[in-house]
Amino acid sequence: IVVLKPENQMTPEEKKLFETRQRREEKVKVPVEKIDLSQRRIINLGKVNARSSGTVCGPKAANLGQLKRMFPEHVVEGIVIPFGIFREHLDQMMPGQTVSYWEYLNNIFSQSGQMRESGKSDRETELFILEELGNFRKAIGQITLMDGFLEDLEASFLAAFGKKIGDIPVFLRSDTNMEDLKDFTGAGLNLTLFNVVAYETIIQGIKDVWASPYTERSYKWRQQYLLNPENVFPSILIIPSVDVDYSGVMVTKGISSQEEGDLSVAFNRGAGGAVEGQAAESYLLKADGRNILRVPAREPAYYRLPSAGGTKKYFTTFEHPILNDNNINSLRNIAERIKRQLPSAPGIDTNGPFDVELGFRDDQLWLFQVRPFVENKNATASDYLNSLNPDIRGNKWINIIAPQDIDKDADR
Repeated sequence: IVVLKPENQMTPEEKKLFETRQRREEKVKVPVEKIDLSQRRIINLGKVNARSSGTVCGPKAANLGQLKRMFPEHVVEGIVIPFGIFREHLDQMMPGQTVSYWEYLNNIFSQSGQMRESGKSDRETELFILEELGNFRKAIGQITLMDGFLEDLEASFLAAFGKKIGDIPVFLRSDTNMEDLKDFTGAGLNLTLFNVVAYETIIQGIKDVWASPYTERSYKWRQQYLLNPENVFPSILIIPSVDVDYSGVMVTKGISSQEEGDLSVAFNRGAGGAVEGQAAESYLLKADGRNILRVPAREPAYYRLPSAGGTKKYFTTFEHPILNDNNINSLRNIAERIKRQLPSAPGIDTNGPFDVELGFRDDQLWLFQVRPFVENKNATASDYLNSLNPDIRGNKWINIIAPQDIDKDADR
């Protein structure tokens, strides 16, 4: 049921559904005392856990490392370029300048502070910062990678993946310490490179990921919330690409049923399944063992991740379901393990429900990310919204060919 009306005609109960919690206005500091910048060697994914977040790497790597420890057969191998390696590179002299990259970055923010104190307008100060950050970002994109780091990278690739750089497609994911802050709402601010293979592309990709926190969009987000925006450090998570047959999301709760024992599942073919706007195959997996198909898939296009890199587009038909019985059993099993094991893991401060990103390749389940599921408490508890759902008797038949010929009150 869809209800459309002008805002000035909404009832107080309806307006309450769209209320947003205002974030506190005071700015916060990135907790630099927590960061360990002395870690200047690449780390195997299995060596980090949830407690590593904001210390040596960002939460993406830390949480995936936690999953690798708990569910090793369902998580790919990986390596992490920690904050300290980026910080070490900033001690090099910046080309065309008489100071290091680190000094140049700090000078940007100290000079902008002086401009404000001298009465310069916010707009003038912002234009100065954006221009200087643009210069800094361009320089980071051309930074010389240290010989020791390159040797470490090549050795780590071979040890983790069994192949040299250039022989296996990988994802490079930016993972900053600001993402570990409470109320972080800047998801997607920084760069992720998908399914890249060539040696030169990966090397340049590392530089581009390091540079991405200094874009105008990222800066403007930080400027709203941070007192020390110069102390934002990127780490990089590198994992091999998984060319999944189909992928999607699972929430360890019944979203429609509001039952804690149920599971909500949505899948599409190929990579990146069940993202916003896709017509996904959706199930409600009931705690009593029933598997209820809520919506069949109706997304004709999907993407695969070829070993040569990039993506390749395909099209499908709809006469067969995406998930088979074995897949659904695997989903039930991994959900039960996640709900039982994850809340007691170090650094995990929630009992769920969890939002799980995952995929299947040759019926093998792969976990890509698990995070707390966030829902609109106002909407789920609303008697008003519940009242919009009609009370339909389960034994009533409706003739979808000619419903006008059926007695509305007749049961069969």
